[in-house]
Amino acid sequence: MLIRRIQEDPILSKFLCDDCEENGVGINVSDKVNRNSFIIIRVDEFYNKTIHDDSRPKSPDCLIIQHCGGNKFVLCIVELKSIESLKTEKLSDIRDKFQNCFDDFMSNKFREYFYDTDYEFDIRLLFISNPKKRENERKTEPSRLDNLLALRPCRFANRGYLLEHELPNPTIKPCQQTE
Repeated sequence: MLIRRIQEDPILSKFLCDDCEENGVGINVSDKVNRNSFIIIRVDEFYNKTIHDDSRPKSPDCLIIQHCGGNKFVLCIVELKSIESLKTEKLSDIRDKFQNCFDDFMSNKFREYFYDTDYEFDIRLLFISNPKKRENERKTEPSRLDNLLALRPCRFANRGYLLEHELPNPTIKPCQQTE
């Protein structure tokens, strides 16, 4: 099974963790989810500890892999931001983190896991933050968050994936409740 293969991988096993959380912003896992049916990989930590120069790509915080039975998995690529405004963030940099996870982490470095045709993946790109509308922001104009979510889709295995926004600490539920 994919989860066991990753747990036994000599490189990836060093970057498995119990939670996806940073500065009070994170993802909760429902008590109804079997703890053996998912893993969390700290993608950002992988790059920070393995690449020590300017070639280090921008990367998301976590990759959550949830087994849904048989050969089906839900993958959540997660970027966490403890900010109230996206004013200082370059929106394309946030999008690039997700695309780099697809292009380098999943398609290059660990391709054997994510291009294995024995597995079916439902993929979600989650940007988790608590943006606050600015006082002078007109309601008729799109917010920075709207602009982020409207960026072109990230591409992986000939499919496009849009970023989704969640408020801090959404809950991963059992697979049948994810729809």
